[in-house]
Amino acid sequence: MYSRLDRVRMSNDLGLDDYVASLAAKHASLEKAIQEEAERPSPNTLSLGELKRRKLRVKDQIYLEKRRSYG
Repeated sequence: MYSRLDRVRMSNDLGLDDYVASLAAKHASLEKAIQEEAERPSPNTLSLGELKRRKLRVKDQIYLEKRRSYG
């Protein structure tokens, strides 16, 4: 949705709580994709690794946004 470079635009378009909520939804979506891939008879380990890395990046972004705004 928004990259790190779009913080100014993000703050104009969405409230911070909405932005964090959208990141949380993306995190949940990635978790579901990870579970689905892991449950396949022959999971694609490269895809699984990439999904996990993306999920971790989103989690880190949520943490940073909360820390920045809520202290």
